[in-house]
Amino acid sequence: MPSYKLLSDLIPLIEQYQNEGHIDNVDAFADWMINKTAGPVPQKPMDNLDDVEMHGTLEAKICQYISLMYKYLRLYFKKGLDGSVLKTTDDFGFLTSLVLLGDMKKNELIQKNTCEFTSGMEVIRRLERHELIRSYRDLEDKRARRVMATEKGHRVFIKLMPMLEKIGTVAVGDLTEPEKNQILKLLSKLNDFHHPIFHKEKLSSIAQIFEKYINDGR
Repeated sequence: MPSYKLLSDLIPLIEQYQNEGHIDNVDAFADWMINKTAGPVPQKPMDNLDDVEMHGTLEAKICQYISLMYKYLRLYFKKGLDGSVLKTTDDFGFLTSLVLLGDMKKNELIQKNTCEFTSGMEVIRRLERHELIRSYRDLEDKRARRVMATEKGHRVFIKLMPMLEKIGTVAVGDLTEPEKNQILKLLSKLNDFHHPIFHKEKLSSIAQIFEKYINDGR
């Protein structure tokens, strides 16, 4: 006969979840369970000045860790791109978009890579100077110019693919497969939240963004 012990163990947790006022949603309940059982992130003792200690609120600590991860990835990409005509993560991202997605308008390419317009144009000009991409007039919109990866650009991209795989493996460190899936889900959720803010709120203050996207959602 089947055992219902697991179900009986879940019932008190479901009651606690509902009593706390959470929404009746399986995914939301699963996230609540993960957070409930995960516990606080352990802090390693400060052995030397290179160790990093997190301070402040939970939100502040999350921001600090995200900032550190960006710095680590930037270092890994710098090492991986050593000797290549590509010099930055944006160089690689722009070229990757054109190789995998095909030609597009310059402003579309910049938006696709979540980049400021001025910085994005600098990346495009740099890739053009190295003949990795080329631009041409849009036949439907005479005011716009489109960009595409050149044959040289495709060769450079293919040559760097093994390096990208190594960077990805180093970046996720010693996470288990379930942990990788969990962090991917959380990062995807954060991206869905921040992506429209980045593109739609260029002129808004942080106070305005807070009121519109945080206060209004409570």
